[in-house]
This record gives sequence, structure tokens and C-alpha cells, in this order.
Amino acid sequence: MENSNKNKTNGFLLVLTLLGIAFGVAAPFIWNKFIDGQSRIITLVLTEVFLLIFILLSIHSLWKKSGSGQWKLKSDKKQMKVYTLKVPGETWLKIKIIGRLSARLASILTLMRNPDAAADVGMFDSHYLEGSDPVKDGIDPKLVYYTFKQKLFPPFKHREFVVRSEFSQDPISKEMKFNFVGVPDKLPIDKRYHRVTKMHNKWRYTPLENGEVEYEFIYDAVDPGGYFPYALANWLIPSMLPYAFAKMPKILNKEKYRDAQVDYVLEVEEHAEIMA
Repeated sequence: MENSNKNKTNGFLLVLTLLGIAFGVAAPFIWNKFIDGQSRIITLVLTEVFLLIFILLSIHSLWKKSGSGQWKLKSDKKQMKVYTLKVPGETWLKIKIIGRLSARLASILTLMRNPDAAADVGMFDSHYLEGSDPVKDGIDPKLVYYTFKQKLFPPFKHREFVVRSEFSQDPISKEMKFNFVGVPDKLPIDKRYHRVTKMHNKWRYTPLENGEVEYEFIYDAVDPGGYFPYALANWLIPSMLPYAFAKMPKILNKEKYRDAQVDYVLEVEEHAEIMA
């Protein structure tokens, strides 16, 4: 019953939207016949503006109500699969990328969780929050807090992220999992940047029998905010992320990652007793 009512509402909105578009196209010809002079131009402009607002609001409502809540394959190129998921009631797409690479687990972790790696992944001004540096503060490195920034093109402000980074590893399969959860209240607001308030990105790295590592990344920024159009983001992000992922093997081959040592990570050939 709920789905039936939802479909009826969406159908009604769709009909109104199509009628609005048709009327908007026909309006100039109608006003030309019945209204003369300057009043015709004013009436036409006001009508077209009203119709444009109505059409945009209708399209927004239709999009927000849409969605199956299921992952759908968007592309499958160069051993990298990109999926998108639309949740009813939300406007931003969730994105999942699955692929493979060849690298040590310690190398991957160093790239993923070391603030010094920010520049290599297109970020800047990254550092641990006060009291959260595993080396200086002696805390558990599996749970840390840090911040980083991401550049955006004008007129949008650069984005600022403040996150809780959680790490876990299965001692048998050696699979690594990372959670990056937004904790926007951990730092004072800097008005020069837009603070992203809702984010929960997830990573999974699974060693395979052939020596490769399969990765799965779920991009879940519910609303990056800052007046960035979600329609533009939903088009750009699924297309741009694969290019960023394609650069990972080259980045991981840098000496600082290739030879990285992390004492709380088990490599495939290591056993849990080593970490005890």
C-alpha cells in the first residue's frame, strides 16, 4: 500500500512537471496573442520564472523520493567496478568501487591513515588532532582522530574534514577494514573552509590467493553541503573516483609506502602470535 501511494504521488508530480514544461514552451505564443506592449514582456518573464521554479522543485521532489536502495553497476572497466546506490529520501548517491592491486598491507595502511600521505591523494593541511598522535601521545593507533582539507573550484569553499579513523584486521584472513566517520565538533570552525558534517566512508582490503589485494570503497557523504549542487556531484564523483583509484598502484610504489613498517598490521605470511 505504501509503495502504491508513493508511485501515485510520483506519477502526479511527473504529470505536473511535464504540463509545466509544455506550458512554459507554449506561453510566449499565448501571451503574444492576448497581451500587447510592455505588460506582455513582464507577464511572460514572471510566468517563465514561476514555471522554472515549479519545474525545478518538482524534479527535486521526484529525485528525492526515487531510489531502490540497491547497488547498481555503473561501469566495469580495467578490473574496476563502480556501483551507485540511491536511497529514497536522500539526494546524494552512495558510491562503491571494487578493484584489485598488488601491495603490502603495511603500505596500504600507511597511505590510508598517515596524515603525511595527504598530498599524495589530493588533500592538504592534514594532521592528527591534539592528543591523538600514536607516536607522540602513545595512544592506540587503531583509533585516531585527524583532519584534512580538500580543494574545490570557485565559487565553492575548500572542504574541511574532521574524522575518526577506525582500523581492524581479521587475524586469520588478514582482511583490513577502515571506517572514516565525520566528527565535526572536534575542532573549532574555520570560516575560510566548509566543514563537512556528515560522512561515513568505509574501506575493505582483502588479500587474495594470487597475491593481489581486493579493495572495496564505499563513499557515503550524506551531504557535503556548502551549496554544492547534488546533481553535479552525482554526475562528477562516480566518474572521477576511478581515475583517483587508478593512481593507487603508482603511489604505493613510492619508497615511503613500499618499505613502510607498521607494527600493528599482520602481513599475509605473518601469524597473530607475532603481534602478541
